[in-house]
Amino acid sequence: MAVSIDQPAVRKPRSLLVRGVYVLLGLICLGFAAISFIPGIPTFDFVILAAFFFARSSDRLHNWLVSHRYFGRMVGAYHGGLTIKMKWWAATAITLSLGASVIFLIDNSVVRVLLGFVWLYALWFVFSRPTKEPVDV
Repeated sequence: MAVSIDQPAVRKPRSLLVRGVYVLLGLICLGFAAISFIPGIPTFDFVILAAFFFARSSDRLHNWLVSHRYFGRMVGAYHGGLTIKMKWWAATAITLSLGASVIFLIDNSVVRVLLGFVWLYALWFVFSRPTKEPVDV
């Protein structure tokens, strides 16, 4: 299933080194997305970051990502913002993931408090994104 996102062309850096760094960062983000079954590692965020880096480095990789049957849906779903339902799903996933980490994996009180701040920031970030109307399919 191909996803088409109508957006203005992104200006790519002239430097091959900078473009190479962007490709590397995009691949690292996709690697983190691939291991997102581990609590505390989000899939959506890393796929969006990968799309950002690929758009600035490689048309081929960016087109592959947005037309990918799994990752392309995430990129297409983000275009124009998130629906309220998507925001609540993200908030639930963030809460469950960080909650499981705090309860089962972390014994240090300082790290637990830091993860609490990460949780608050993540919720703020999700709910501060633009809200779009759901599309009837």
